[in-house]
Amino acid sequence: MPGKLKILIVGDSPVLPTGVAETTRLIFGNLLRVFPGAYDIRQVGLFHCYAVTDLLWPVQATALLEANGTGRFDPGDQYGQRTFPKVAAEFQPDIVFAFGDPQRFVHLCKPAVERKHHLVLYLNFDGLPLPPDFGPALNNADLLITKTEFAKDVVLRFLPAVDGAKVSNLYSPADIERFAPVSEAEKRDLREDLFPDWMPPDAFVLGWVGRNQWRKQIWLLYKAIACLRRGHYLVCRSCGRVSPLDWFPAGAGSPVADGLARESRPGADPRACAHCGSDDAPRAEPLNDVFLWLHTADEPIITWPLRWLEAQFGLRRDRDVYYTPDYGVKAALAPADVPMLYNIWDALLYPTGGEGFGLPAWEAMAAGIPAIYTNYSGHAELLRRGGAGLPVGGVLQPETGTCIWRMIADLGQLIEAVRRLYYDRQLGRSLGASGRAFVEGYSPEVVVRKWHEIFQGLAARPQVAGAAVLAL
Repeated sequence: MPGKLKILIVGDSPVLPTGVAETTRLIFGNLLRVFPGAYDIRQVGLFHCYAVTDLLWPVQATALLEANGTGRFDPGDQYGQRTFPKVAAEFQPDIVFAFGDPQRFVHLCKPAVERKHHLVLYLNFDGLPLPPDFGPALNNADLLITKTEFAKDVVLRFLPAVDGAKVSNLYSPADIERFAPVSEAEKRDLREDLFPDWMPPDAFVLGWVGRNQWRKQIWLLYKAIACLRRGHYLVCRSCGRVSPLDWFPAGAGSPVADGLARESRPGADPRACAHCGSDDAPRAEPLNDVFLWLHTADEPIITWPLRWLEAQFGLRRDRDVYYTPDYGVKAALAPADVPMLYNIWDALLYPTGGEGFGLPAWEAMAAGIPAIYTNYSGHAELLRRGGAGLPVGGVLQPETGTCIWRMIADLGQLIEAVRRLYYDRQLGRSLGASGRAFVEGYSPEVVVRKWHEIFQGLAARPQVAGAAVLAL
């Protein structure tokens, strides 16, 4: 009987509460379960800290530096530059599987003649364009597998040095057992157990999962919920469109809810529709039963201080916005507890500027709730194909440092989408059911069999540069 195939993973430590770590757990945890005795797994674990679950395979953490009695990650080993050669020399893997953003793995991309293992890169691309300097290095990998078709198109379009025969895409497994729809009665029972006293059981709850990063555009969540709860926008009776009002009228130094200057055209008639010009555009009635629930950590190094956002938009913590209790950088929900969040929400509000995949969107689809999302990048592909939500447009803006474009969602379209789901609950249920039906085709058993074929087929090939990609 042939020996086990030895795979060395390089990527986020599998104990972390990140999307990369969760996908790694789903792929390789199920690979070991479905094909017992076929694989020997090891990992170089990046950012190995703050465990939310148990290890399923041995992990060698990257180096820490001691500073003022506390550990911090060694910049010279942040992506395993020093740890990887040591582990690879000891483990002698057949395949190295690197998962994450491309800049993390340039150091792994040695020509085939300089390594003894096959190299598979499973890559996140969360926007375009991609810096062209990555092309020559990434082309040294045996296979380049992206998480979405969007990402595959970005690679082929912006990295001409990459051999297109090596490039394919494969979605993450959908954890359809752990994330599953619940009935309206079950949702209500969960809410009675988990809701704070001030949030009514029949509230319309918008959920968010993610970090407070610039590309996530988390400030839009706060502004949208403030507008909805205060009626701080016009609704045109002629065209049905929404026109948000300026939050800071001239001379004002704090948020107000009675200013009538339109954001989109501050010099125009403040009582006219910004879209069709109709003067039959009254101010909206406040939706006092709409709430925002954020599953995010108040991180020490942050883009927007959450309390400042609350103050800027006049929001009350534990009255307008709510945070998952005890969730933080060093204290996150275990994976087994995350599905209950989706089960008590009515929709995922996801105006992110760009995602390599968008695991929260995938989880929302599995849980059968709709998403309101920016129509750009990887997450939009999943939701659009699954018919699982309402897309909103916006403007593309280059990100500082990378010049990768991110979408800044249009606030009026966000509000319009929330109102559609608020007033048409059956629409939300239909979109949720459509998303659930789509992800059922990507169960762990289905996806890991494809990975099994990839790994076994690659191991059977001579290790030469330029080999054609396997059919997925």
